[in-house]
Amino acid sequence: MRAPAVIGERALKTLGDETGAVIQDKRGTLYWLIAVGSTTSWHLRGVRVLTELADERTYLGVPPVSWTAGPEAHWRVPLGPGRYLTHPWRLRQALAEADRAEYGLMPEGRQLCYRCQLPTDEPIPVDVETRANSVGRIIYACPTHAPLYPASQHPRTLTSAPAAEHEGRR
Repeated sequence: MRAPAVIGERALKTLGDETGAVIQDKRGTLYWLIAVGSTTSWHLRGVRVLTELADERTYLGVPPVSWTAGPEAHWRVPLGPGRYLTHPWRLRQALAEADRAEYGLMPEGRQLCYRCQLPTDEPIPVDVETRANSVGRIIYACPTHAPLYPASQHPRTLTSAPAAEHEGRR
């Protein structure tokens, strides 16, 4: 299971001692080991189940057990007795919570990516167009183009006030 750094870090904290072994690559992306066939897709923004399909193959470089520090790929949570696989539904719950905390609620329907102008089922808020008399329009990106957006804002800050009001936290 692959998760982008921002989501993976939150999920790792949430899982705590319930996590199995985790690999971190040089970009900060985290990879959990789960049982083969325990899931197919979770529809979370930027999270991917690495699998082999009829028309697709996935390769993951596995570092030596002794590599427990970066900057290259290393074991963020090393392999060890009782620490191999992560329970898939605990991981899914932690990743879903991290997704919501970082990006807010999933918007209704598909959204267009600002860069490729294609509809995405995994819209990540990257900016807000400000308007004088109301809340601005949220600008979305697909997971591929979200890191390329030139804004310095954190995605959750774009939606935190409206999200807090909508979720009844105000």
